[in-house]
Amino acid sequence: MSLYSAAASAMAVAARQKMITARSMASSSSVEQHIIILGGGIAGLSTARYLLGYTHRHRNVKITLIDRNAAEIKNKLPSPTYEEQHAEYPHFSTPSRRNGNVLCPSLNIPWTSKSLLKETIMPAVKSVFATNDSPSAPLAITFDWKSLISDRSMYSFATHYLLQKLVYKPPRHHQCNKSILEYNMKCLDDPSDSLVQSINYGRFAQGTRLVDGTVVEGDSSGDVGLFCRGLLSRLQTEYGDKFIVRSEENIDSLVLAGCHDSTNNEQQHQDSATISAAVTVDQSGIKSTIHADQFVIAMGNNSRPLCDSIHVPCPIYPVKGHLVTISSSDDLKYNITLPNGIGYAAPMDHKVNGRRLYRLSGFVDFTSTKEPDEHRIEALVDAAKLHLNDVSVIDESACHRPFSADDRPIIGPAAAFGNLYLCTGFGSRGWSIGLGSGSLLASLILGLPCNIDPEPYLPRRFGTRYF
Repeated sequence: MSLYSAAASAMAVAARQKMITARSMASSSSVEQHIIILGGGIAGLSTARYLLGYTHRHRNVKITLIDRNAAEIKNKLPSPTYEEQHAEYPHFSTPSRRNGNVLCPSLNIPWTSKSLLKETIMPAVKSVFATNDSPSAPLAITFDWKSLISDRSMYSFATHYLLQKLVYKPPRHHQCNKSILEYNMKCLDDPSDSLVQSINYGRFAQGTRLVDGTVVEGDSSGDVGLFCRGLLSRLQTEYGDKFIVRSEENIDSLVLAGCHDSTNNEQQHQDSATISAAVTVDQSGIKSTIHADQFVIAMGNNSRPLCDSIHVPCPIYPVKGHLVTISSSDDLKYNITLPNGIGYAAPMDHKVNGRRLYRLSGFVDFTSTKEPDEHRIEALVDAAKLHLNDVSVIDESACHRPFSADDRPIIGPAAAFGNLYLCTGFGSRGWSIGLGSGSLLASLILGLPCNIDPEPYLPRRFGTRYF
């Protein structure tokens, strides 16, 4: 048996044991289980929604959600207009607060696929050695080698990517992504879920027009920021003291069982099998230690540094994307696939002075720079002008999205710890898979039957090696 096969077998045994523990937890209505969710974006809020929803009749689960930005949306109903939303949320562009607005099950081709490898990644690599600085068309993927060469996390990301390609023999990525994308839409449209159906998040588009002119049905658009705000408010109203939100606090560390000082986590790692507490620090530098039974890391790009601190493999990398909000005199009711695979234009359920607003999103840039690239912004706007008339730019921004090494989300029990779970690595599909991912993880934690196969998304697919 190879090293990787043995590791996978060991992980499978550990995962089965966790499932047994979770099932006993779900069946016990007399003992309250405290679950801490680290991160209040679409991943963390969706996980909280289903953990509470699946166990509500037993009242045996209490959730504490920790997110430093939760104060921005705590106890607020969704803003009815774009102007109000924009006034409250300027361009810092936390992904779950502001993204491309697309809800697209058709976004099932991963960036790691052979077709995209040939069409986008190889041209990006070749461009590094090209003498022509002005390519005829913008590259969908770029690499800033100068900033990446000294970044250790990039080496970890690349190593896991190569292992996925050469050793682990992953299943068909297209089908894996398709399953969770379609399941997410079922969760959003579930008529029996009155809580989700009560949220007004600007659902608007009816399909996506591809480059060849055909329209894919089933896709839509909506504002993830409005959805998160509405979901947080509804959870607080529905579940009261069963759902506690701690805002304006940063996650400092995780404390391992038997270790009273979080700075000694590394030496305790080999002797510990569970997490006992999360340590937070507020704006005044005051630390708090919060104990719980189960822990969920759903912090997007910040998931990897926290996992690094306890030597849990979490091969995600912050990949830069660009966002532009425009207005147009055209009033389309479908998403638009922009040429050369650079991105999408999604109509928003808002108008300004009678003009429809659209959110442009696109590009995959491996770089550490945070500022918007004006050339990328210009390329998105020029691509939109091929489909829309009388375009005016309203705002522009950039954000870094948490891509996993195989462009599939990381959902499930973490390596080495019996009470730690991951829900991260959504990449550019966060809004399109967030609710479905939360439902899947809640089922895994509670030991309930899963509505889709969880195997392609489990963290153990990356093995137990920490790079």
